[in-house]
Amino acid sequence: MADFKFEPMRSFIYVNCAKEDYRPKLQHWLYKTHVPDSIGQFEPYVTKYAFYPSFPTPPEGERFGYCSMQLTEHHWLVSDFDERLGIKAIAETFPPEVLLWQGNITEGMLEAMKKNGGAPGDDGGDSGNEARSTNMEGANPFIFCFAPYWWEDDIKGKGRTIEDGANYRWNVAIGYPEGVSAEEGDRWLFEEVIPVFEAAPECTRILHSKVKKEINGGSGMEHILEFWFENQSGWYQTAVEATKTLKKPAWAQQDQFPFLKPYHKFISVAVADFTMANNLVNYHGYIPRR
Repeated sequence: MADFKFEPMRSFIYVNCAKEDYRPKLQHWLYKTHVPDSIGQFEPYVTKYAFYPSFPTPPEGERFGYCSMQLTEHHWLVSDFDERLGIKAIAETFPPEVLLWQGNITEGMLEAMKKNGGAPGDDGGDSGNEARSTNMEGANPFIFCFAPYWWEDDIKGKGRTIEDGANYRWNVAIGYPEGVSAEEGDRWLFEEVIPVFEAAPECTRILHSKVKKEINGGSGMEHILEFWFENQSGWYQTAVEATKTLKKPAWAQQDQFPFLKPYHKFISVAVADFTMANNLVNYHGYIPRR
């Protein structure tokens, strides 16, 4: 691997659960099949692979593209999209039903895939990477964003430690509608939106990184932000109440903040600092309850 480009970065996968009836199936696949499958593939060049379970969906959470399952985070040493990494002794198991459970395809799309083909990997390609680029009209795209290893901008709360209290970490990926330039969108985001959160006493921390779109296109997103609060109530007071002062942009895709199409141009999840699903360290197999 001496000629591989050393390119440390991390990635965020925003995992929603489209229906509560799907949650047992999705969790079963994630922990029984997907974790060992993944570790077997990328353990030599990944330093962290963790699932951060979502806090319960907050009031009005759906208009913020809130993901009710988890935030998946990887820390990479090389790009997983290097063509040489496509040669795998054992292929990844990624059935199309997973996309249904996550809301990335509909039941009708699933039936069409089974009848006519077109499911990830049907053409002999990498089923996992194909699934992670799913973007079909009438369903929510699979949001998979890469960012620098470390946060690029420390906007608020520098110096906060774990002794300062528990954190309700609201992680957000933001993109802009077609026709809105990055410059125009950034002016709105950094000059109008972020100052509302900076001024809110309930918001204890703000961190930012740009999406590394050169890796996989960024799923149409431009920025990754984290806004921290002590609890859900602090989030609601800021994200729902305080943002009522914001003017609706001409390009708005919905009437209320965040004004962007949920799950498409604005996707989010609130998680804790800590998870037991730090998989490279803690995973010891799918050991069922007796």
